[in-house]
Amino acid sequence: MKKIIILSLLCIVISCNQKQQNPNFEKNVELAKNWFTTFTSEDLEGCAEMMSEDVEWRSCFYGAPAMDKKATIEYMKGWQDAMENIKYTPENYLPGVDPETGQLNGSVRTYGTWTGTNTESGKSFEIYMYHYFTFNDEGKIINSGDFGDATGLVMAVAPDQTE
Repeated sequence: MKKIIILSLLCIVISCNQKQQNPNFEKNVELAKNWFTTFTSEDLEGCAEMMSEDVEWRSCFYGAPAMDKKATIEYMKGWQDAMENIKYTPENYLPGVDPETGQLNGSVRTYGTWTGTNTESGKSFEIYMYHYFTFNDEGKIINSGDFGDATGLVMAVAPDQTE
């Protein structure tokens, strides 16, 4: 009987320590998926509508500063102009946390693979990247960022040098 009581108490303690999912997470996963669909269909206006006016975006290029909405749209247009048949294949969609409190905040993180073809050189690419999205109460992106070897990608698909 003593073992049953101890086991029951242990189960209660463990279940109380489990982090509860943020109620906005599943909705925000759908918003993130929609962003990838909108971006890969090269709908810049649709991407802009998904962002708050004061969005902060971090690009995946070495040394690049955080961007405002206007710079973010230009960044996205640069990718779309440089690449054809772009596709994102997610490996997962994971919950994010508030960086100050460590508490689940409804943000979304995802790892996945981008594929496509460079417009100028015709060279194909495949790159593994990480992205994060934080949404406001209206479902608009308030901050986001991309992590991966963008500089390496650009160099790998560049047209061959002619002598």
